[in-house]
Amino acid sequence: MRIFFNKYFLLIPILLFCISCREEIIPPDNLIENINEPVQIRNFNSYVFLLNAENFTMNLNIPSAFSSIRTRFNIKLIDYGSGYTTISVLDNNSVERFRYFAGDEVIYDSELLDGFVPVSILIRTSDFSGKLRIEFRKTL
Repeated sequence: MRIFFNKYFLLIPILLFCISCREEIIPPDNLIENINEPVQIRNFNSYVFLLNAENFTMNLNIPSAFSSIRTRFNIKLIDYGSGYTTISVLDNNSVERFRYFAGDEVIYDSELLDGFVPVSILIRTSDFSGKLRIEFRKTL
């Protein structure tokens, strides 16, 4: 009786562990699962914006925490369906120093913003459908 109890006592936790563990496989082009719910990741000298949109319109003004006069801008737009997005960067005088317009698929594009500290990032979409990844990072 005791041997029977010991075998099942050890077997139950192992089965529970195996059943409770699962691996979710995310396809490489799936930036974010939730539709029309932007995700923002902010650090001291970086900012990442992710959006999986269907006919989505928004105006977003993000104060940045950058301290460098050299910033790398990266964008990826896949599964484009309709609409457009614009990204603007303002300096400390509220002057627009950079603008990017995306109205079609962008596999990957990168720009160097040099000579000013980004104070504010404006992201606008109009009836936008697609998967968007925007990234700003400090560069040396």
